[in-house]
Parts: sequence; structure tokens; C-alpha cells
Amino acid sequence: PAQAERNEELKGLAEDRFMRAGKVDQLFPMTWVGRGMMNLSIGRVDQARFFFETTLRQCGQVLPALLGMAAVRYREKDYRGAQEMYGRAMTLFPEKSGGSARVGFGLACYKLGQVDRSKSAFKRALDMDRDNVEAMIGLAILDMASLDETSRDFRQRSERCIRLISSANLVDRSNAMVQNHLANHYFWKWAPVPGTVEATAGGAVVKGSQAMNVDTGDRIRIGQGFETVVVEEEGEHGFRVKDAWKSESKTGLKLWKKDYDRVVVLARGAYSSTTVKEVQAESLYLLARVYHVRDEMESATKFYDRACKLAPDLGPARFGLAQCLIYDEKYEEAAAHLRLVLGSSPHSTDALAALGLVEVKTGKDRREAFGYLKKAIDQDPLNAELVQLEALALQQRESDYDKGLERYRSAVRLVEGQGRAVPFEVWTNMGVLCHETKKFDDALGHYESALKAIDQDVEAKRKPSLEDAGVDSIRHKNNSLFWEWVDAGVKVSCHSEEDNKLLAVAGDGGDGASLPEGVEVGDHVRLGDDFISEIMEIKSDDGKERNRLVLKRAFVPPADKEKKEVKEEDEEGKEEENEKEKETPKRFPLAVKKPNHRLENASAVSVAFNLARLHEAAGRIVPAVELHKAIVSRHPSYVNSYLRLACIARDCGSLPDCSEWLKSAVAVTPGNPEVLTLVGNLHLSLCDWAPAQTVFGQLLEQKMPKVEAYSMLSLGNIYFNNLKTPRKYTKHLQYSADFYKRILNKDRANAYAANGLGTVLAEKGELVRAKEAFNRVREVSGDAIPDALLNLGHVYLAQKRHPEALQMYQSYMNRTRGAAANITSKSRDDDDAEVLLYIAFAYFDWARITEQFNNTKAAPADGLYRKCVEFVEKAMEKSKKENVTLRYDWCMAKLMAANCILQKPMRGIRRNAQEVRDALDGLEKSLPIVQTLVAWKGEGKRIPIATSTLNDFVMHCKTNMEVAKTHLKEEEKRETEAREMREFQKIEAEAARKEEEVQQQMKKDQKLKEEEKRDKKARDKMLKVSNLVAGWEQEAEAAKQASEKKKSKKNEKTLLVPGIVDDEDDLIFDDEVPAEQNANALFDSDDDDEEGGRASKRSSKESKRRKEGDSEPEEEEGEGAKQPPVETEKDLFGDSSDDESDEELVPEATSKRSMEEPGGDDGQASKKRRVLADDDED
Repeated sequence: PAQAERNEELKGLAEDRFMRAGKVDQLFPMTWVGRGMMNLSIGRVDQARFFFETTLRQCGQVLPALLGMAAVRYREKDYRGAQEMYGRAMTLFPEKSGGSARVGFGLACYKLGQVDRSKSAFKRALDMDRDNVEAMIGLAILDMASLDETSRDFRQRSERCIRLISSANLVDRSNAMVQNHLANHYFWKWAPVPGTVEATAGGAVVKGSQAMNVDTGDRIRIGQGFETVVVEEEGEHGFRVKDAWKSESKTGLKLWKKDYDRVVVLARGAYSSTTVKEVQAESLYLLARVYHVRDEMESATKFYDRACKLAPDLGPARFGLAQCLIYDEKYEEAAAHLRLVLGSSPHSTDALAALGLVEVKTGKDRREAFGYLKKAIDQDPLNAELVQLEALALQQRESDYDKGLERYRSAVRLVEGQGRAVPFEVWTNMGVLCHETKKFDDALGHYESALKAIDQDVEAKRKPSLEDAGVDSIRHKNNSLFWEWVDAGVKVSCHSEEDNKLLAVAGDGGDGASLPEGVEVGDHVRLGDDFISEIMEIKSDDGKERNRLVLKRAFVPPADKEKKEVKEEDEEGKEEENEKEKETPKRFPLAVKKPNHRLENASAVSVAFNLARLHEAAGRIVPAVELHKAIVSRHPSYVNSYLRLACIARDCGSLPDCSEWLKSAVAVTPGNPEVLTLVGNLHLSLCDWAPAQTVFGQLLEQKMPKVEAYSMLSLGNIYFNNLKTPRKYTKHLQYSADFYKRILNKDRANAYAANGLGTVLAEKGELVRAKEAFNRVREVSGDAIPDALLNLGHVYLAQKRHPEALQMYQSYMNRTRGAAANITSKSRDDDDAEVLLYIAFAYFDWARITEQFNNTKAAPADGLYRKCVEFVEKAMEKSKKENVTLRYDWCMAKLMAANCILQKPMRGIRRNAQEVRDALDGLEKSLPIVQTLVAWKGEGKRIPIATSTLNDFVMHCKTNMEVAKTHLKEEEKRETEAREMREFQKIEAEAARKEEEVQQQMKKDQKLKEEEKRDKKARDKMLKVSNLVAGWEQEAEAAKQASEKKKSKKNEKTLLVPGIVDDEDDLIFDDEVPAEQNANALFDSDDDDEEGGRASKRSSKESKRRKEGDSEPEEEEGEGAKQPPVETEKDLFGDSSDDESDEELVPEATSKRSMEEPGGDDGQASKKRRVLADDDED
């Protein structure tokens, strides 16, 4: 501030002097140039341009005015104009313009993208002025930007650039830009530390050959590729590092460290050396980055924030600030800063990925969050790390586990396709996801891949040997990833045929040998290829050498197995083989199971812990306990395994073991919040409220952000569970509400606190608000908190909405059915029994409400009571110990069900004797149980039911039993009478049915007879028609013969009287109708009038023929008399009284014609008409 005031004072003084100089000589050019320079320095660009343009206009091409005008145009971002002005100055004044003009010209060229011209300008400036700092730094920056890491001269060129910057710093130690660039260089540079160090495989302590110049928090590099952080000093010349040495033990290793102190000095000097905000912001950014890498997050956040305020467009500083805010879990602010970074750099994949992860963490808009991640992946699709980040984001929600697993697989394919090794963290995460989705076999495979990846990182893996032993050796077959078979170097054979458990030890040459050191009792050994057993005892013949083994199970050599399975046909060969075996007993190599050294690697410990948790989830408790014990044996500070061993002991019912493991965990890490939390939870599970309150009170006093909310939640639950404390109901209820509200004030998304507050509201009777709270919990957590379902069921039950309550209870049971689901009680069976009792009470209350109708609407109550009894019985089956309350509830449900049955007639509801019998049976079973409870109560036993309640139950039960017996007799009598009535009605109905069947059969027979009669008539008619047609054919044949005879007679007369033509014959036979026309006339259907007209015409023609000659008709008639007789109507159709007529065969007109013409010349026609006339008369 003092320097700033001094600068302002000097600026005011200079302006005053320029004003006085202008008054002395207004046309003096240096006054105008000076005023222009001053205005340019204080940012008055327009006034500076006025003075420079005035100078150039009035005085011509003056060098200071040209340079000033070039600076003005550069400030206005008119780089082309600035380049032109600098070029004019250098052209007019090549020597006087100096190196500064070349630097300005080079900057303008750089802004225009003319990098080569810019380099040439900086080089020319250095040629003219070897101490031009701006030219040095400009040339160094451009050279560094053009470096290619794959080129051979990369190292030389980079060193030349650094030397150039260092030279600039030597020339001007107050140049902020130079200092910033040097600070950035030293931030990445490894500075060698004098001396050498020694590192032990798997160890975290490094010993130096002398006093090493390293401090706590320094980032160091041992050898060529091992980077870590110094944790603390260890011994005289040693120090402890954060990560264990992965390679084999080595000495004489070189040590490097990052010289962050020099970075801080240079950055602070640069900040103090300039007033340009952009340069100051860069200095603050460098300082923040140093504190960031040292994990001093508070200081880093402060400097990042100041840098962003000075230069809002400085993207790296804003991105670092967002990282610090994410570390402090201030996700909203971090997201805002990341959006600003994307505003200036929309294609920044790091910012896109970070913003996507932050949005996923906040859970506001997951679609938008994954949209950011997708954009980052689309811009760099071959970047496997971005795919891993997307998988990590999907891993945050249980419903996206499968998608996250698929994205991890995609990342693995990318990494393997690029020829790189997949990091063990990826395999571990994939194993965890498979574990959570119950894909246990896949999880085991991924954990195995993770261990193999860790082995690849270790340069020299130690092999197990016989000397490796421990109290908690890993031997279980399911833990095969952590042990191997080690050859003992000896062979064994059966000591005797009688006892195959005793084995003799022999060397490779067949002579006796002793067991090597490291083979001990309890070791698992393998004989041959597949026989595995455990050493129970080691003996010796002479008391010195250990040459006898006693196994846990008998050893059956492979040859003996084959003998048992295969029967040889050649007995002689079998005897010879047995003799050979007796002479030379078969020996088998001995291998011992020894643990490998994977657990010595700190990275493998987390994988081993996850594998143990996998064993727990799959129900393999023994290998899980073995693995946890091996972890704590090799890494005593690994507290998670202590906690898991305590949880396993608690779940198995071994509370003393649980307490011992928790004590060990407290001893290892005193004050560890996780340990204290588990201790408090153990007290809560045992309902030890006072110790639990003390533990969680201690945790709350520590004010640790990670456990503070959990401690307050537990304290709120403790107060809520002690509401029945005498005279403290209101106080405890208020305390629990206060704790829940304190949590929500700090974290409004805490669903557990919201659930607790909902229970308080429900307890106060504010059911509507409580229901809203529980529904909000379900919405936020995605039903991940089953207690919300249970509490919502209680609210619905209190509102008498029994179907909804039952649905919530059932949903809770479905949700907690999985092995890993959280429950509310000490054990899963007790929890199930409690919820089943809730369901039973819901049915009980529903039945009571239904009974209040006291009419036919109360009919469903009986079924509801039965469901109540059913669920009470299920609860009794789930309950592990005798529960007096459940038995009383069962008796009460039976009593109410019986009372409902007995009151059915009064309500107009039908019942049967079986229902009354069941009700009586339930009463008879309930009465002895309640009487036993009364007796126990009298003996002083603790029965949580009042004596008056039990006595009232006994009285009502006896009364109902008497009433039930009476009702049973009435129902049985009523059912007997109803049964007899039903039998009588059944007999009557059967008789009526049979009579009806007879009537139906008679009708059916009558109908069949009528149908047969009609069929017979139809057949007869068809037969008559056939005969009629045959007769007509005969008549037609006869008429034809008669016509031929007449023609022959005419021929004879013509021969007798030649020359005379008899025209009368033509007239007589002119009306002759062919047989076809006669047939058509027979079936003609014209009207009677038309037929009558035609008949009168025919009669007139006949009368005319008779007048002209009577001989031919008579002769014709005579011929016709010789024809065969034609059947009459009676002969043709019979004497029928049927209503059916034959009008369909013979038209009515035909009969009329036959009546009008009783006779005629044509014999055939007259016969047809006569037959049809007879038919009509019938």
C-alpha cells in the first residue's frame, strides 16, 4: 500500500510538471510524447493516442511518438497496426530504435501467428542488446514451445532455454515474468540430494549414507521411478516414506527431491515485483500449486482464490480452486468454477470430467452429469482414464452397478489394446461391483487379476520357503491366492500296511532322511499329486532325527486306488507285482503349504480385505476369518480387519470375542472414530443405552466431520428409544428432534436424519407431515433406507389405511430379504418376527374396524382374523426364544375370531358348523395357555401383561366356549335338516329329470316316425313319377307307330286313285303336337284363362275336323284303343289324405284342358289329359 501511494504521488507530480512545461512551450514535441507515455502507463489509452498522433502530425516521424503509437495499437489489440508502426520506426531509425522496438515487433508478430518472424525479431534484439531481458524470455518461451520430446536434441535444447531464462534472471532479478517462468521450471525439476540411500523390499523406512537434506512433506524420488512423500524422520540418517518400496532391497540408490522452497521464493518475488494483475495472478497460481501438492489445502484454496480474482480468465488457477473445493466437499461452488473454466476452455476434458463427477456427487441432474462425461470421452475416445471416471460415476448408485461394470470392461479393453498394463485399482473396483451385484465368481476372478497386476509392479517377487511360518498361516483352499506348495526336498512312504497314517521319510537315494526345518505340526502337506492332509504329529526312531509323520487321515497310494477299481485277470502277474512292492515300497514327494508374500505389499492388503468380505457375503466364514487374522498379523495397524472380526463374532453370537477384537482395535488406534462407532453400535445392539450414549458423546466432542453427523444421529436414536423413561417423555422427544434438526441444518440431504425427524412427527401425532417426510426419504434414497418403509407403514396404520400399511410392511420385508440389507433389530429372525407381528396387528385392527359395521358388511372380518392368526404363528416360528407376548397375541386373535364367528347370525351373515367348530377349537387351545400365564404371574414370574387383563381373557374365553358349544349344536341341527331337505329336493329333482327325459325320448321317437313316414311318401311319389314318365314314353312310342300307319294308308290310297291329292289328311294332322310339347304342356304353369283360350281354339279345330271327315278320327280312336292301359290317379299316387298336393308336378291348367276335351282324335293326348284329370280329382 505504501508503494502504491508513492506511485500515485509520483504520477501526480509528473502530470503537474508536464502541465507547467506545456505552458512554457506548447509546441515542444517531447512534452507531448511524455504526456502520452504517462497516460499510457496509467491506462488512459485514448489520451495517449491523442498526444502521440498530435506529435506525429505536428512534428513528423519522431521515434518516441512512433514507438508510443505502436504501444497504443498493441494495447488496443490492433496487432497489424502495431507491427506497421514498429516496422516504420525500425526502418527510419534502425540504430536508435534499439532492441526494444524489435521486442515489440516480435510480440506483434507472435499475436498474428508469425512465430518465425517473432523468433527472428527476438534474436535481432539480443544481437543489438545482449542484456535485453524481454528478448531473452520471449525467445526462451518460443523455443520451449517448439520442443519435441521424441527428438534427440530435446535435452540440449531444453537446457539451453532454461539457461536463457536464468541469464535473464541474473540480468534483472526484479522481472516478474522471468521469475514466474523460473518458478514453474523448478516446480517440475528434480533436484539431486547429496548422498545415497538404502531401501528394503516392502519397507517404508529409507536409510541414508549421511544426513539427508529432506524435510517432512518433501516429495522425493528414489532411483529412477519410485516417487513418494517423506512422512517423518527415522533414526540418525533415515526417514519414513508414505509408500512402501516395491522392488527388491537395494543400496546405493540416488535420491532426488522437489525444491518447492525455491518455487515459493521466486513466486513471491515475482508477485512483489510487478503491478500487472495478470502476472501477479500467475505468481499466486504457482504458490497455490506448491501448497496443493503439499496437501496444505487451506493455503492452496486461499491463493487459488486470489489468483482467480486478479485474473478471472486464468483457467488453471480456477481449475485448481475447484479441486480444492471438491476436497472440502463444497460441490456447488466447485461446479460453478468448473463451468467458468468450460466457458473459456469448452474443450477441456479434465474440466468436463471433473464437472461430471461433481454433478453425480450432488445428485441433482445425473443426465446432465453424464452428458459432461460423454463430451469428454467423445473429444478423447482413446483416453481410458476418462472411461474409468465415467465408470466411477456410475459406481455411486446401486442401480447403475451393471453399467459401471460394463464401462470398466471398456476401459480395460482400451488399456490392453494400447499395450499397457491395467492398473490393479481398476480390477479391484470391478471386483467390488461384481461383489455388490452377487456375481461372486466374477468378483473372485477380478481380485485375482488385481493381485497379478500388483505382482507385475513388483520387480522381484519373493518366493515362499519352508522357513516362512506364522501363527496365522493361510491354509484354506479358498485362500489359494495367498499360499503355494513348497517342495520339502524329501520323499515319504507308508511305514506299515496296517497304519497308513504313519509315513516314513526318505531321501532321494532311498536312504532314511529327516524332515527339513520349517515343517511343523499343523502344516498342510501334499503327497504325490492329489493327496492332501494335515500333520498331526512328528516322531523319530532314535529320538534325534524327525523321520516319521502322523497324518490326520490315512494315505491311500494311487496304486492302491487302481487296485480297488480295476480287477486284474492275470493272478500270477498280480502276485509278482505285490512281491515287488513289498521289496521296494513306493515313495512320494512331500510338499508343504506355505503362505506367499503377497500380503507384505500394502496394495495387496486392500485386495485381500475385499476378498475376505467376499467370503463373508458368500457364506464362507472360515476362510474370511483366516484371511482377516492373517492381515492383522502382518499389518497390526489395519483396523478394518479388527472391525470385521468383531462383526463376525457378534453375528455368530460370540459377544466376548467381539469385545476382545474391539479392545484390540482400540489399543491399535486409540480414538479411531470407526472403532468407537462400532463399539457404540455394539452397545446399541445390546440395548445398553448409557454406554452407547457415552461413546457417541465422546465422538461428538471430537467434532470430526465424518463422524459428527453419525454421532448426532445415534444420540437422537438413543433418546427416541428411551421415550418410556418415567417423567422424561417430553424431554427425550425434544432432544431427539433437536439432534435430527442439527444434522439437517448442516446437510439437508441426510435421509437418515429426515427419517428420524419423521418418527418424531409421527410420535407427536402429526401424521400428514410425518408421511411427507418418509415419502421424501424414499424419493431421495431410492428405498435404500428400509426403515422409511416400516415407519410409513406405521403412519398408514394409524390413519386406518390398512391395505397401504400392509403393502409397506411387505415391501420392507422384501427389501431386507437380501443378506447385505440393513435391519432394525439384533438379528434377522428377530427383525422378521417383529415385522410379522406388525402385519398381524394390521389385520387385527382391520378386522375390528370391519366388525363395527355390525351388519353384512362385517363379513370380511372373519378372514382378516384368520390372516392375523397366520402371521402371528409365522412370527412365533421366527422368534428364537419363548415370547410370552406373542403367545398371548395368538390367544387374543383366536378369541376375537371366535367372537366374530358367534356373532354372524346377528349380523345376517351365513356360517357353517365347521366355522363354529374351528372357533371352539381355538378357544379350547387358548384357554390353557392364558391360564398358564395367570399361574406364572401368581408365582412371581415376569409376565408383561396385567393380571386383570389375563383374568378378563379367561372369563370371556369360558363364556364364549359355552356359547360356541350351543351354537355348534344349533348349526349341526340346522345343517342336518338342511342336508335332509337337500336330499329330498335332490330325489324330486332326479325324478323330474327322469320324467322329462322320458317325454323327450317319446317326442324324439314320434319325430323319427313322422320323418320316416314322410320319407316313405316321398319315395313312393318318386316311384310314381318314374312310372308316369315311363308311361309317357310308351304313349309317345305308340303315337309314333300310329302316325307311321296313317302315312302308310295314305300312300296306299294315293296308289289307288292317282292324281288326286287328299288335303283333308293335312288338315286332320295339322294340330299334331310332338311328344316334347306334350311333356311341356303337362308341366305348364300358365294362368287358367290362357289355358282356357287355347283349349277353346283346340276344340274349334277338333269340331271342324269332325265336320270334314269322321272316318279318320274313328280309325284313330280305334288305333288308340289298342294302346296299353294308362294308370289312373288312384293307381299312380294312391289314396292319400296328406295335405301335400301334386300341383308342383302337374299344372292346374292341364286338368282344365282335359275337362273341356273329354275326347279327341289324338289318342296319346287324350290319354294324358285323362290321367291328369283323374289326378286333379283326387
